[in-house]
Amino acid sequence: MLTFIAFLESSCIFGQNLQLHYDFGEGRHFFTSTLEMFKPDSLGSTFWFVDFDFNSPDKPRGISMAYWEMSRDFYIPGIKKLRGFEELGFHIEYNDGVQIEKPDSGEITGFNLNSTWLAGFSYPVKIGNVIIGTMLLYKHPRAASSADFQLTAVWYQPVFKNRIILTGFLDVWSQDKIYEDGKEIVFQTEPQCWYAFHRKMFVGSEIKISKNFPFGPDDWKFLPTIAVKWEF
Repeated sequence: MLTFIAFLESSCIFGQNLQLHYDFGEGRHFFTSTLEMFKPDSLGSTFWFVDFDFNSPDKPRGISMAYWEMSRDFYIPGIKKLRGFEELGFHIEYNDGVQIEKPDSGEITGFNLNSTWLAGFSYPVKIGNVIIGTMLLYKHPRAASSADFQLTAVWYQPVFKNRIILTGFLDVWSQDKIYEDGKEIVFQTEPQCWYAFHRKMFVGSEIKISKNFPFGPDDWKFLPTIAVKWEF
C-alpha cells in the first residue's frame, strides 16, 4: 500500500479507517488488514498506515508480515495557493517492516524488510475535475549501494453522488539489482474502487499491479482483492 496524503488533502478528508482485504491472487489466498490515519494541521499533514498479512503456516493463520509507512508533509511559506491549499510542499517519509517465517525446523524467525527514508517535494496536478497528487522523492534504502529516486502519483475521485470512490496510487522507483551490479526500475500501482452502502462502511476491490517488485527480474503481476472498509 502504499502514500495517500496528497489526495486526502485535495478532498478535505481526514480521520482513520480500517480495511480488511482477501487476496485471491495466484499462490496467495490470505487476508490483509490495513489501518490508516490522516491528520491535517496548520503546518501541513501527517499520514501513516500499517499492513498485516495473515499468512503464517499455523492454523488458524497468524501474522506473517507487518509493514508500515509514516510520512509528513509541510507547507512551504511564501508559495502562492491553488484553490485553498499550497501548490508545493516538502515531504519526508519512513518505511519499514518485518517478515515472519516458520521453517521446517519449527523455529519462528523474522527479518527486516529494508527500512527506507524518502524526502522530496509534492505538487498537485489538476486534470479536469480530478486532482492528482504527485511527488518527486530522494530514496535511501538501508542496504542500498547508492541513493535511489521515487515518483509517486495518488488520486481520489468520488462519482455517482459519492456512492462510488475511485482511488489509488502509482509508484515508480529505482533499486539495486539483487544478483548483479547496477540498478533496475520498479513499477507498482494499486487502484481501488469502493461502494458506500453506509456513510462509513464500504465494500470494494483492489488490484495490485507490479513489475520487478520487490526484487526483479520478474514478470508483471496482477493480484486482485475483495475488501471491506470502515471509516471512524
